Amino acid sequence: MDTRRDFIKKASAAAALTFMMDWASGKGQSDRLGDILPQRQLIRNGEKVTAFSLGGYHLGLTDVPSEAQQMIERALELGIRFFDNARGYNKGRSEEYMGQFLTPKYRDDVFLMTKAPAKTGDGVRKMLDESLKALNTDYVDLWQIHALGSPEDVDKRINAGVLDAFLEAKEQGKAKYIGFTGHQNPVMVTHFLDFLDKRGLELDTCQMPLNVCDPSFESFEKNALPALLEKEYGVIAMKTMAGGSMLGGRIDTTPQDIDTKDIPDVVGLSDLTLANLHQYVYSLPVSSLCSGCRFLYELDENVAVLNNLKKLSESDKEKLVAMAKPYAGMVVENYKRVFS
Repeated sequence: MDTRRDFIKKASAAAALTFMMDWASGKGQSDRLGDILPQRQLIRNGEKVTAFSLGGYHLGLTDVPSEAQQMIERALELGIRFFDNARGYNKGRSEEYMGQFLTPKYRDDVFLMTKAPAKTGDGVRKMLDESLKALNTDYVDLWQIHALGSPEDVDKRINAGVLDAFLEAKEQGKAKYIGFTGHQNPVMVTHFLDFLDKRGLELDTCQMPLNVCDPSFESFEKNALPALLEKEYGVIAMKTMAGGSMLGGRIDTTPQDIDTKDIPDVVGLSDLTLANLHQYVYSLPVSSLCSGCRFLYELDENVAVLNNLKKLSESDKEKLVAMAKPYAGMVVENYKRVFS
């Protein structure tokens, strides 16, 4: 008789095979804009997205609109059709850039996602209206409850009407699909899933950290991914380079209690390469890898990994995890928290 661990391993393997089949079948597709990057299934109904999603945060770091326009146009040229954002990224500028340079000409060609971090029902409703206005659209393809932290945070937001507001937005057609994100600890994910199960509810997606350091510390891959796959959630990988921390101090935001000079350059100090970091994540049963790019060459490099994807065996993945293990934890993965 199989143990639960055996079942989860088999379920994960089966899901991984399905996603890799989706990846293979996605090759060679095109639309009116040109060739499309490989796609993977995101939604239970079979809807797919490009396996790479352009993160919205970095888009708004520039105060030169033409730079944002160039990034969006280059992303489309490279075959990206999945665009991430969130209310509040750079005080709304990230959404405004997409509303100016993406949706007017390309709304029907892309899968558009944004997120709301407010902690009350009224707060997220207000944010959705602001997002739709900034994005210059009357609906988003995916709207996510943003940055859920501890189980207590989940409970407080639910009690304050956040979940109700998201379900309402889906019913009203303002959001085609709904999901949630979190980066502090995988116990949040399983806690939220348990709550939804007890009420006969299900969302569509979860966005969470997945990277080569993650399996060695408070792991989302080990403790949250199997449960999500079992319930057929689309999983969007983020922080695939630990928010940039794997490159040492070259990151955009760091908790106040961590000095960037103390963050080791994992790539520079090990045999890992930048390509390895994304190859590892693509080898997992994820729907899309979401990554922000500050410069066009970063975008080109990210897309090149997907276009020349090396399929990793379990042994390959284990070797990469072993290389990264000495650096896993609170300094590199400084967005994580330990809950007692």
